[in-house]
Amino acid sequence: MSPKHPRHGDASYLVFLVEDTIFHIPVRRLRQSQYFRDMMDDMHTGDESEGKSHDHPIVQGGISVFEMASFLDVLDTLFVFGDAEFGFKQWAGALHLATMWNFDDLRSSIVTQMDYMTADADPFDIVDASLKCRVEHWLHPAYEALCRREDSFTNDEVEWLGIKRAAALWRIRESFEFEK
Repeated sequence: MSPKHPRHGDASYLVFLVEDTIFHIPVRRLRQSQYFRDMMDDMHTGDESEGKSHDHPIVQGGISVFEMASFLDVLDTLFVFGDAEFGFKQWAGALHLATMWNFDDLRSSIVTQMDYMTADADPFDIVDASLKCRVEHWLHPAYEALCRREDSFTNDEVEWLGIKRAAALWRIRESFEFEK
C-alpha cells in the first residue's frame, strides 16, 4: 500500500448542517482552526457518529448558508483573492466564520483583502462586519460615511442600528449641518 501524502492524502471530512443544507468540510481544512482542533482532539462532537454522515451531521446554529458557503469558498479557493466577482458581503460572511472559529491566518488574509473594498462598500455592511468580526479600524470611517450621506436614516436603518447608536449618529450629522 502506498503511503499517504502528509497534507493532501487525507480525504476524511466532517458533515455539517447549516439551516437545512448539508456541507462536507475536509478535516485537514478544519485543523487550521484551534477551535476545531480542540473539538476533534477532545471528541467534543457529541456521540461517536456525529459529523460522520448525513444522518448525524454537526448542527451549526446561528449562521446562515450564505455565510458558510462564503467561508468555504474563501477557505478552498486561493485564487479568489482579488476576484472582482466576490463581493463585500461574501467576504464578510467568510470573515464572520473565520473569526468565530479562530482561523487566525485566514481571518488576517480576509481582513487585508476587505480593507481594499471598504471605500466602495455600503457603510451599513461595513458596520455590521466590523461589529460582528471585531475589526475596529473599519468602524469610524463607516460611521462617518453614514453621518455625511445626504439621506436621513430610514425606520429600518434606525431599528437595525438601535436607538442609542442612531441617536448618536444623528447628533453628529446635525453638527455637520451647523458647520456648513
